[in-house]
Amino acid sequence: METPNRKTITILTILLAVLLASASINGVFVPDTYARETASIAAQGVGQDLVDLILVVPLLILSLVFWRRGSRAAALIFAGTLFYICYSFFIYGFGIHFNRVFLIYTFTLGLALYTFVLTLIDLSGLRFEIWFGEKTSTRPPGVFLIVVAALFYILWLKDVLPAVLQNTLPAGVTDMNLQVNPVHVLDIGIALPGLILAAVLLMRKRRMGYILASTGLVFIIVLAIALAAMVILTHIRGIGEDPSVALIFAAMSLLSGLFLFSMLRNLRDSSG
Repeated sequence: METPNRKTITILTILLAVLLASASINGVFVPDTYARETASIAAQGVGQDLVDLILVVPLLILSLVFWRRGSRAAALIFAGTLFYICYSFFIYGFGIHFNRVFLIYTFTLGLALYTFVLTLIDLSGLRFEIWFGEKTSTRPPGVFLIVVAALFYILWLKDVLPAVLQNTLPAGVTDMNLQVNPVHVLDIGIALPGLILAAVLLMRKRRMGYILASTGLVFIIVLAIALAAMVILTHIRGIGEDPSVALIFAAMSLLSGLFLFSMLRNLRDSSG
């Protein structure tokens, strides 16, 4: 059933896809887009832009199309894709030096954020705890989300805590030539607590747990692919990144995909 929110979501998504593709094309094909960045950040930016152009834009459009045809699985994939775009373009907006694409970055962030909020409102009216059913195993994906959050907390706090105690700048800030690292802000304050909250709600079989955990798993899949692409691009450009790290991100994406599949295979579709 078509809802007023879904009509608005469709319009916003079309605009979002155009802006996302525009930002990605500029990053990949316009050499001076990352002219003010360090060589490492510029390579990472191109790597992520390639993933956005080749994977994220099609995934965004296709998941919306199948959601409108009644697929609740597609709705959850759509929500996760939107969250990834919100996350990424917060970093673009606050972590990339001012360039000709700045307005595209900011409008993309705003469109993704409002579309994500409207999508969560639309999905929250559906009884996912019933549609998933008793056969759905919630503990393994919940534990996986907590483990991923814990690993990234260890990674970032290892960088941040010594600097806080010594009142110095962490390497993650000095390497980017910024005042603060927006990845630290997003992960420590928003994304990682969100994964833990989603895991707890999922293991308690709450409605929002099913929605947020599925969203989180999609987010990890896409983000890990983007991180792997960043590592590969920095290695190709001879900046010294260990390419084997990309295998870790690939494994993370694969595991997240397996847990997501284990949940979505028990989800029935409906036209509502």
